[in-house]
Amino acid sequence: MPDTAIPEPVAPEIATEVAPSVIEGRVDAIQAGRIYGWAWDRSYPNDRLEVEFRAETLDGRGLVLGRALADRPREDLVGGGFGDGHHAFEADLVLPSDLDPTRVVAVIHAPSTGTITTFVQPSAEEKLLERTLAPHLMRIGDGVEAARRDNQRIVATQQGIARLLRDLQERVGAEQAGNAASAAQQAAHAETLVELKERIAGLEVFLVRMDTTMRGFDTALKGKATQSTAPIIAAGIGAAVGALVAAIIGRLIFH
Repeated sequence: MPDTAIPEPVAPEIATEVAPSVIEGRVDAIQAGRIYGWAWDRSYPNDRLEVEFRAETLDGRGLVLGRALADRPREDLVGGGFGDGHHAFEADLVLPSDLDPTRVVAVIHAPSTGTITTFVQPSAEEKLLERTLAPHLMRIGDGVEAARRDNQRIVATQQGIARLLRDLQERVGAEQAGNAASAAQQAAHAETLVELKERIAGLEVFLVRMDTTMRGFDTALKGKATQSTAPIIAAGIGAAVGALVAAIIGRLIFH
């Protein structure tokens, strides 16, 4: 019977779910034939969105006026928490003479998801509100920035204090260890000094006894020795006793 190959089961492919785009931004203004604005995808903050500028003429025709990439840096975007802040766009526009500039729109394309969003220009009421609030918003922004700088200085000061405390603790520990070693050395010296004093006191007692014995021995020797040999014998005994005493003193002191 011929062998039959049994196909291995194929695991089904698991589709990777793509997060939907959350596109934010606006057309700020059109001034002197140049358009300004910003756009970013909150779901994909590292993307640089593609922008196409369009307008509709009075007869209904759609015009493409230009294209740009929303990749320019802007400080207010950084301060507002919009990624790395490189999401502004601007471009020159050549507008037909019969085209109302307020009809220009920005069509935003998100490369990660293909999502398309259209930004229109702010209305006259919105522009008036912005002009009214702008000075107050700028003061608030300046206050927030100043608070952020103050917080950075406070954090740096706290870190410096922490380093100083660590250094102080290390120095105190080293001094305590040195004091402990010095105290142990002083205690050892004191113990040696007490022992030496005890040996010296014992040696003094021994010398007093030896002196008494020598005087008795000298008296007895003088009574029995002849006139001619007494000085020689006394000198020999004195030398022997001196050597004995020196040996005993050296043993007691340096042992």
